[in-house]
Amino acid sequence: MSRFTLLFACLLAFLLACRKENNVVTTIDPGDEFSNKVERYLNVPRIPPSYKVQLPTYVKGLFPAAQPNAALAQLGRVLFYDKKLSKDGAVSCASCHEQAHGFADPVALSTGVSGLMTTRNSMALGNIQWFAGMLGLDSLGNAALPLFWDSRAFSVADQSRAAFTNSHEMGLTMPEVLAIVQTQPYYSWLFAQATGDTVVTEDRIFTALTHFMGAMSANHSKLDAALALGGAQPDINIDFQNFTAAENIGKQLYLANCVSCHGSVNSIQKIFEANNGLEKPYIDKGKGAISGKFYENGIFKVPGLRNIELTAPYMHDGRFKTLEAVVEHYNSGVIEVFGLHGDLLSYDPITLSYDPKRLNLTETEKQALVAFLKTMTDTQLGTDARFSDPFR
Repeated sequence: MSRFTLLFACLLAFLLACRKENNVVTTIDPGDEFSNKVERYLNVPRIPPSYKVQLPTYVKGLFPAAQPNAALAQLGRVLFYDKKLSKDGAVSCASCHEQAHGFADPVALSTGVSGLMTTRNSMALGNIQWFAGMLGLDSLGNAALPLFWDSRAFSVADQSRAAFTNSHEMGLTMPEVLAIVQTQPYYSWLFAQATGDTVVTEDRIFTALTHFMGAMSANHSKLDAALALGGAQPDINIDFQNFTAAENIGKQLYLANCVSCHGSVNSIQKIFEANNGLEKPYIDKGKGAISGKFYENGIFKVPGLRNIELTAPYMHDGRFKTLEAVVEHYNSGVIEVFGLHGDLLSYDPITLSYDPKRLNLTETEKQALVAFLKTMTDTQLGTDARFSDPFR
């Protein structure tokens, strides 16, 4: 073999050993550090899969979706599922946000460290990116929609910090979180891959979690399939060919009664927080408990409805176990209370007063509305291996 041929072969071998994705260069370490420090504990690939988010053409937003970095998202996945990042080593982010349930919790209140219960129902995390993309917001930065039921967090970083440090959730201080991450053998390799070195900081932890949660895009539903047939501007008022008669009736009922708060099926949500007449007097004052303003008592975040079939129970306290119960609340159960959102009021010309709105749906119509809501169920996110528990 000539010297030139030998040199070429060595160069080719080096290039094949290096793979580049999302501006992160991954090399096979001497001594195979990946096998020794990562693969022994985690079921993750050496080269992370793409976490690219592709928003449907019919989504009407101002900007394209911000794209998660693959290596950062994979690091975020490990952080999200790591139970060591809790005071008793028994709770992770995923403990209260289960993949099979739209990254929500199938119980009214979640169990945190030492068996302590959370004070509110765990909100669904799936579709943060899709929701932000519709609004033209970058969910990978700080320009994001308020999070938590009382809208007290304005970024995934704020949300994650609150979960780590809540005494009923994960029960740690952030210095304790950093110390735990620094002592786990697999994190040094994952941080080096994602950031270029092994330095562990709060900002890097939150950035990784943001990239992971930002990739949870739920747009593989029966509704999405129907909208896709209409191109960039589908006519949402016509009957969808792939819908049943009940689902099409439910869609019309949704467009007539639910759009004002939850947005149309292919446009931005109009209202992000509201008092929906759940109780009087208030057991939980919602946003008012944070702001101290009496007129914000009973105001809670209006959640997106993607994967709503999977995220029971419903409302901030998980009081409704089924979608049927939710529909019945808006049909006949909205309570007259100070601060009730205007879209839930109707004007009575006889008494010259505003009263809680009653939809007066028939049983068939209520069933049809529930049938339509179930067409929003994503068929892939709940089983996508990229978002599953990576621990062996």
